[in-house]
Amino acid sequence: MVAPVYARARATATRLIGRLGKPAQLVRQERSGPPHAPVLVPVEHACMVADIGYSITDRPGTHIEAGDKVGIMSPAVAVEPQKTDVLRIDGADYRFVDLQPLDPGGLGVLFEYVARR
Repeated sequence: MVAPVYARARATATRLIGRLGKPAQLVRQERSGPPHAPVLVPVEHACMVADIGYSITDRPGTHIEAGDKVGIMSPAVAVEPQKTDVLRIDGADYRFVDLQPLDPGGLGVLFEYVARR
């Protein structure tokens, strides 16, 4: 059973990222077509993200480079983000360098990410 405090944390994260963040799309390559000739098609899933930026200590030489997007994603997304997905923000595509769920007690509260063009 998930502790009520985690459910409240998830609700708060969803509400705040929804209010203070901006819309983005999580783009995943999914199989489509007949079983004998499947093709991969990009499928967009709406999500909300908040750019948290990076500090002066997060510079080249670490896993963060100039131009990277560092942020958090709301758990209110139709699919769980995967490192192989593409994050589309303001029409620009970013690949995940790092993607970590914050999931105390097994309940996804939010997703932290570093993404690069």
